[in-house]
Amino acid sequence: MPHIVLEHGGLDQPLAPLMQALAEAVAAHPAVPRAAVKVRAQQVDYLLLSGEPSFAHVTLRLMDTRGPDQHNALADAVVDVLRRDLPETCALCVETVAIPKASFRKR
Repeated sequence: MPHIVLEHGGLDQPLAPLMQALAEAVAAHPAVPRAAVKVRAQQVDYLLLSGEPSFAHVTLRLMDTRGPDQHNALADAVVDVLRRDLPETCALCVETVAIPKASFRKR
């Protein structure tokens, strides 16, 4: 953990560099083990009444043991990458989601 989930639509660029940049930004936080960062992207159908031609929405999934300061710092790091690497006309948003550690399972 953390998991970075990028939902997007209308982007006309390769995603691998953006995914790498997101991973690096999150891994740069001192409380995040580099090997724990995972990124996945999903293209979705969309409609934006606001008029932008594309969008990127990142859900940053973090264990509930991380406090608000870490949620905020990691969300800021992610939005900085999106602002830097995506066109000005792309609608952007980032949210953090706390995963209950007690019920989380992995292999």
